[in-house]
Amino acid sequence: MQNAYAGNNITGTNGLVAVDKVGNTIHFYDPSTLDQVSSFPGPEKCVHELAINPDTSKAYVPLYGDGIYGSNKNPNNKIIEVDLHQRSLARVFDLGGILAPHGMAVAPDGLLWVVCDIPDLLICLDTNTGEIAGQYPCPGKGAHQMALSPDGKQVYVSHKEGPVGIFDIPGRTFTGIQKVSGQPRGSGNGSGSEGIMPTPDGRQVLLVDNAANDLLVFDAKTHREVDRIVLTGNVLSNPKRSRLAKILFSPDAATIAITAYAAGLVWLLDATDLRNQTPVNIAKGPQGMAFSPDGDTLLVSSHDSGLLTSIDRRTKKATAAHDGGSGIEVLCWY
Repeated sequence: MQNAYAGNNITGTNGLVAVDKVGNTIHFYDPSTLDQVSSFPGPEKCVHELAINPDTSKAYVPLYGDGIYGSNKNPNNKIIEVDLHQRSLARVFDLGGILAPHGMAVAPDGLLWVVCDIPDLLICLDTNTGEIAGQYPCPGKGAHQMALSPDGKQVYVSHKEGPVGIFDIPGRTFTGIQKVSGQPRGSGNGSGSEGIMPTPDGRQVLLVDNAANDLLVFDAKTHREVDRIVLTGNVLSNPKRSRLAKILFSPDAATIAITAYAAGLVWLLDATDLRNQTPVNIAKGPQGMAFSPDGDTLLVSSHDSGLLTSIDRRTKKATAAHDGGSGIEVLCWY
């Protein structure tokens, strides 16, 4: 199933690809049985995130370095292109002096947008030529995750230690910010937000407040917070500590799935009533999520446990735990 939201929410029947950060490996699984069919190692340290182009023929994965945000002592400066048909490494793009590429998405025109968290830059990579077509300073510290608007005209950049930046692609400029409300936030890599996703109609933007651990809703036009929703059962944290949350819509946009790395939980929310939510306990360290093509199964990677957990979207219960590499950060049916 494909829709206009595919830039953020790819799914398909050709295969399942997973980025194993701990093992520095790209894995491929049978899309029906979830048995591993092949893999290849990252050419350098270390594979992290994932973006897939509109026709699902290629994937892009950053080589971030040998650390994590705030402790990346040997940052890398490359992005690999994966041929999804051949399940193989196709090309390596060198970003020169631009370090620590991380969150990324492919726009409808095929350009790859990437945030790099050490220089706090948003860059545009022309994957046809391998040239950087633009680089733009982000309006906050710790630019780490990003998402495209459904029409492909906006980039939303979340900062681990700052507000959300709104970038206008046609105008090639940051046009606004979405501040994260709440008590005085101080600093530290949990003081901002992570996990960001616009709604499929483009009217709102959802993100997770890394300090208070709440789900925030912003109006996409006014850039103002319109709601704050407590995620039931989430654990307390401190802004000095890094958090990680991710957000994903089901293919029919009726369900929102959220992972919280520190809590060991996945939430399934009714997209029409965000307070109607079901938390699901899974193995330690949940991160990446992918919906099956029919939308009935949510597959979640547990980065700290080497497992892939299947959750039945209808019953809202975990049904199976599959072997999942050493520590998969992100994955996707394509």
